[in-house]
Amino acid sequence: MTDEFHRMDWEGIKTFREVMNGGTVRMAAKALQVHHSTVSRRIEQLEQALGVTLFERRPEGYFPTSAGEDLARAAESFAEELHGVERHIAGRDNELTGTIKVTMAEPFAIAMFAERLPEFCDAYPGLELEILTSYDLLDVARREADVAIRMDNNPPDTLVGKRLFAYHTSIYAHPEYLARRDLAAHPEQGRWLGWSERESRFPDWTQDTEFAKVPVWGNFASISLQLEMARRQMGLIMVPCLVGDRTPDLVRATSADPAPSRDIWILTHEDLRRTARIRAFMDFAEAVLRDNRDALTGKLPEN
Repeated sequence: MTDEFHRMDWEGIKTFREVMNGGTVRMAAKALQVHHSTVSRRIEQLEQALGVTLFERRPEGYFPTSAGEDLARAAESFAEELHGVERHIAGRDNELTGTIKVTMAEPFAIAMFAERLPEFCDAYPGLELEILTSYDLLDVARREADVAIRMDNNPPDTLVGKRLFAYHTSIYAHPEYLARRDLAAHPEQGRWLGWSERESRFPDWTQDTEFAKVPVWGNFASISLQLEMARRQMGLIMVPCLVGDRTPDLVRATSADPAPSRDIWILTHEDLRRTARIRAFMDFAEAVLRDNRDALTGKLPEN
């Protein structure tokens, strides 16, 4: 029976043990919190898998056959081994050791998380971080990352986590670039620095601004590159306030309030959400993001 036992479904073994303990299908169903028909079906499937009869069915209850008694002894041993493994795994998890792979946009990593990482490392010396500063949507389900901090209004349904608030964007330029041009009267004198492929020099993302008639030039997907080019007086940029307000030599080119963009999410896979090390980092990440809410939403310090 030993070989067949190791090939069996654990749910079937648990059900068998409850029937042995309770003596009836209804008692086992109550203990397992399932319908009594589910208990009967699992026992029948177990008997079919083993090719033996495990219980003698009587009106007053289920009574084990000799094969059932043999299985009960093996099941007890197996259960102890399984519980030991579960305790070992839980113990390792509660020790907060191992590696956490996190993906986030580079501006978040540099402007917010870098200065707070020593705090996390001091609190959890057994954890090692791997931070991937990528705009690519790494697949958490395939363990390309354990935690994802994403700016997304519609995250994948396969992930779970918490939505915080929307980050905001504004328009930035070098003050001398603005001083040398009258962009209201002569918008052709200026240019937006583009960040995506487009069919028009006047894409939608510029049309709700006061610089709707300023043409877009180029395609620069890197926010860090856009900031550096704007510092070198090459044009207007629309970037998150978190980085625009912190970049030397740049000013807001508009008096309009910063515009909300996409929501900020802290996400992981359902299978990882209760893991202690993942919870530890997700709680830390939420604290960092909430502490930087003013910067993320473009609220300037009062003079």
